[in-house]
Amino acid sequence: AEVLANRVDLSQLFLNLLLNACEGQEGGGGVRIELSADDAWVTARIADQGPGLAAGTAERLFEPFFSTRGSSGLGLAVCHGIVKDHGGEISAANATDGSGAVFEVHLPRAAARRAAQA
Repeated sequence: AEVLANRVDLSQLFLNLLLNACEGQEGGGGVRIELSADDAWVTARIADQGPGLAAGTAERLFEPFFSTRGSSGLGLAVCHGIVKDHGGEISAANATDGSGAVFEVHLPRAAARRAAQA
């Protein structure tokens, strides 16, 4: 499935998400990446095996300067901006089986985006 996107922006987006997934697992672990598509969207799902998201943080993760690890708090805010600039959506939650955090990026398929711009 094809998306209309700036490759530099997408590189920054996925680099930030993968670094966050790795850094969220202080004792080691794994990162799982899943890709899927339907008629309108391409979805990337990045899941780690860390402790998951603390209660009440998922709603604030994409706010500038909000951090749970003492970082600048800009990485996920930048991710949010990139996704929005490309007509998509990003979300974060704990895995339903309690095995860590899951970030989902939904980007419009190229055909759907072209149709919306016409």
